[in-house]
Amino acid sequence: MFRALVICIGILGLNFVANAQLLPSNTNLNAQSVQRWMQSNRDMAPIMQVVDSMNTTDAEIKAFDTLPSVEQDKKIDAVLKSKNLQVTAEQIIHKYGWKTVGEYMRLSTKLGNAIAAYFLFGDLGKVTEEQAKQLKEKADPAVLAVPRSDIEFIKRNEKALQQYIQAYGAGRG
Repeated sequence: MFRALVICIGILGLNFVANAQLLPSNTNLNAQSVQRWMQSNRDMAPIMQVVDSMNTTDAEIKAFDTLPSVEQDKKIDAVLKSKNLQVTAEQIIHKYGWKTVGEYMRLSTKLGNAIAAYFLFGDLGKVTEEQAKQLKEKADPAVLAVPRSDIEFIKRNEKALQQYIQAYGAGRG
């Protein structure tokens, strides 16, 4: 009996691991995570408006960004709870396979920074050396720190991301 129980637990454990492996990493830009992001973007928009209202100054935003993911998630949960949006947010994140609202938000930031870097470094090839220097001086340090692999991901997937990139490009002018 005990042996059968151990075997069942082992099978359930393997099944859990197999299911967990089916979900893409939501911490890196990959086709599956970005596709999930695009599918969930519309439903997440009202939640993100509330989350974005948590930090209104540059100093608050920078302080929040430096927090570990777990602490960011706690702060997000607290604001969602205070606005009676926690249940709605949980339904949305589970529907699309996110672990937390913060996980969605962090991938959004990573994607946005990668697109901004893609534009910036593309623009740098079209300007004089002095203009390139000025662009770099004005650029957000987070955009300048985007890994080359993320910029290459945007370049490879430009067609799939085109609608989002166009909306982003229109907003940066």
